[in-house]
Amino acid sequence: MAGLIFYLAIFLGVFGKIPSKKTLKSLQNNTASEIYSSDNVLIGRYFIQDRTNVKYDAIAPSVIQALVATEDSRFYSHNGVDSRGLLRVLVKTLLFQDASAGGGSTLSQQLAKNLFPREHHFFFSTPINKIKEMIMAVRLESVYTKKEILELYLNTVPMGANIFGIERASRVFFNKSSGKLKMEEAAVLIGMLKANTYYNPARYPQRAFDRRNLVIGQMLKLGYISPETANWVQKQPLILRYNIKRTGQGIAPYLREYLRKQLVTWCETHMNKDGNPYDLYTDGLRIYSTIDSRVQMAAEQAVRNQMAQLQRTFDRHWKGEIPGETALR
Repeated sequence: MAGLIFYLAIFLGVFGKIPSKKTLKSLQNNTASEIYSSDNVLIGRYFIQDRTNVKYDAIAPSVIQALVATEDSRFYSHNGVDSRGLLRVLVKTLLFQDASAGGGSTLSQQLAKNLFPREHHFFFSTPINKIKEMIMAVRLESVYTKKEILELYLNTVPMGANIFGIERASRVFFNKSSGKLKMEEAAVLIGMLKANTYYNPARYPQRAFDRRNLVIGQMLKLGYISPETANWVQKQPLILRYNIKRTGQGIAPYLREYLRKQLVTWCETHMNKDGNPYDLYTDGLRIYSTIDSRVQMAAEQAVRNQMAQLQRTFDRHWKGEIPGETALR
């Protein structure tokens, strides 16, 4: 009886309002705005969360298979809450004190947590947040298809270092779109979901390699791949094409900063489809400049070469002395 009252209190919003179906149906991710050169080369991004949204059909099938196999094997058969998985966790945790039993959260519950970060309630924070996520998960499943939930999840999931979503992670770690990921690459990124810093392949390649092979094993277990394919993929080396660029990196940094100030002003006086002013850092704008990336790179290289030559001339003239120091002696 006490448990039912506790659940009803959460459901009715005593411990914080739970998003309605209407709110959940109108979800919108923050998306970085991108600047392109006149020759259509990406030269910079403005963002709060480094994210590029991608449609379900543009994601490699191996990403979806690896995700479901590793994070929620009964995803296609539950309504947001996996009763069997939840019971397994409760039995192992409460009866056998098995700390490795896992959280029992479905992809829909994880999506709810990604969209609406957990709140602190002083007492019983974990059960309160878990129950709220279950309620949200069921509501999400009632307004979205399974494909739409997978798309939302893969666009919201944190990948560490302020990188969000499978598309941006794919471009950072493998310098390609998520639709072109090989199976072993997809498994690396999905393997990061358990702990994105601990399994970061750029920082801890051996951990990422071992985790990748565990993901491949799960894909085999669920019948997504054959034993021969699993065996071959698990033998492949971990090869990255790490390509992370922060705000100040890349070509034409002064131009990008000049544009940023102008664009912030422009956004204040131009409205998006919702009738609100555009936000440069979250609305996913595409900005096309008149700069030619090839000419700009050549100019920047010429400046670097000339500065290096001037530095050598300076060093030869002063022979290691500090200018003005001789006159003071």
